[in-house]
Parts: sequence; structure tokens; C-alpha cells
Amino acid sequence: MGARKVSDLLSGGRVWLAACFVLALCSQGGAQAEQRIEVTIKDSTFLTKQVPLRLGVATVIAIVNQDQVRHDFGSTMFEGIPTRVESGGIVSYGKQIGGLFLDAKKEAVVRFTMERPGRHEFHCSIHPNMKGELLLLNVEAV
Repeated sequence: MGARKVSDLLSGGRVWLAACFVLALCSQGGAQAEQRIEVTIKDSTFLTKQVPLRLGVATVIAIVNQDQVRHDFGSTMFEGIPTRVESGGIVSYGKQIGGLFLDAKKEAVVRFTMERPGRHEFHCSIHPNMKGELLLLNVEAV
């Protein structure tokens, strides 16, 4: 089955994002806190705070559409992994979520666990020039 769009999402322009994904090889006890990526859509551009990301840790992507128009936040990053999308008071779950739509002045949260290092692109299907990416690098200690 193909990927589906869920809820309402973003707006943007064209800003390339990169977040380093570092696999920590230290053995520390206790639960790890979730990691958060904030994406703002402003002036038809994706803006994000770059943060180091860790594999196997609960991840939250918080998206805010500050524009006056509807945008889409689509990516193959979520396909095949359990994902929870919260938008407009609605919570959706799935493994084939391809993205979501976000109306003007709305926000959404996507929750999942980072399982695959590599380059993960995202885009707005409504505005093809709006693109971004997360670069998750698996760095091993020597």
C-alpha cells in the first residue's frame, strides 16, 4: 500500500537542513529523553534548529506553519516505522505515513524512533520549491 497524507501541515521555501546523527557507544544507565526537532514554516521556507540526533531514541518533530497558506510536510523518513501524528486535536498512528498537511497558522507533532541513518529529505507537495533534509550520520568510535 502507498504512503498516505495525515492531518494538516506546513508551509515553506527552500532551506537545506542537516542534523548530525551520532550513535553513542557509551554505556550509561537510565532511560534516554526524547530528542526534539523544531521545524518552522515561514515565508514558504522550512527553518529548523539543527541538533545532534541519536539512533534508537524517541524523536519528536514539531512543525509550526506561520504562513497564511496551507503547506505539506512529506517524507519517506516515516515509512515502515511506527509513527504517531498529532494535529488539530486528532492523533493518527501508522507505518505508511508519508506526511501531513498543515493549514495556515497551525501546528503538528510527529513522533517516531530514529531507526535508519542516512539522508532523509522532506518537501511540500503543494509548493515544489520547498525542500529540506535531515542528515543522520552513524559515527562509530575507534
